[in-house]
Amino acid sequence: MKFNIWALLFIFLVVYFLFQIRDDLLRRQELVSSKAKLFSRLKEEELKQSTYRRALTDLSSDRKLEALARERLNLIKKGEIAFKVCQ
Repeated sequence: MKFNIWALLFIFLVVYFLFQIRDDLLRRQELVSSKAKLFSRLKEEELKQSTYRRALTDLSSDRKLEALARERLNLIKKGEIAFKVCQ
């Protein structure tokens, strides 16, 4: 009778640990997938950041700032004559 109780207990523990290991493996797979997505998103954000830094650096130069002001605000220099072209 003792052998059957110990064998049953052993089988129960093995099955229990197998399910625990399975759950841990599934959770690990989810974490690995999440990590890959986060690294991908991080790369995208770093690319955006470098683009914004480049744009900010471009705006700090007087030539780029002047060109932007002329284009968007229709500003002219003193002594220039502005023409409006209608189509």
